[in-house]
Amino acid sequence: MSTADLKNRPAKTGRNRYLPLAVIFLVVVLAVIGGSVYMRWRQNRQADLKQRKAQIRIEVLNGTKKSGLAQEVAQQLRDSGFDVVDIANAENDSFPETVVVDRADDGQSNAILVAKELKCKNIIPQIEPTSLLEVTVIIGQDHLKEKKKGFLGISF
Repeated sequence: MSTADLKNRPAKTGRNRYLPLAVIFLVVVLAVIGGSVYMRWRQNRQADLKQRKAQIRIEVLNGTKKSGLAQEVAQQLRDSGFDVVDIANAENDSFPETVVVDRADDGQSNAILVAKELKCKNIIPQIEPTSLLEVTVIIGQDHLKEKKKGFLGISF
């Protein structure tokens, strides 16, 4: 095709001229709809998690010699939305590690949720069908260790 042919070519008409704009418009509309659906899904998921946390009844036991540690952990769990129903001392005050005891769920999903909140890796099942609790947390010596403080005093 020579330059003369290009100059004499007829201008684009209606449909062909607006096709790229229509495609761009369609992509933008689909992106807005997709973002809206994602945000709604995320809000529903957070609401479901909050409701689920509120239904988990927890007992917090202090397994260390530090007084008031169970109250601190119980407050942390309450601030996260859990239902702490009992705070006491454990039978033994020398637990080396924090333990999350699953009392009511064979799948341990309640205990896993609590363990994630406390950054605890020890979960043991002790199913008690007559218990009114779903989870018991026994605070151990590992919870007393100094948490590293970064710049601006933020723990990590």
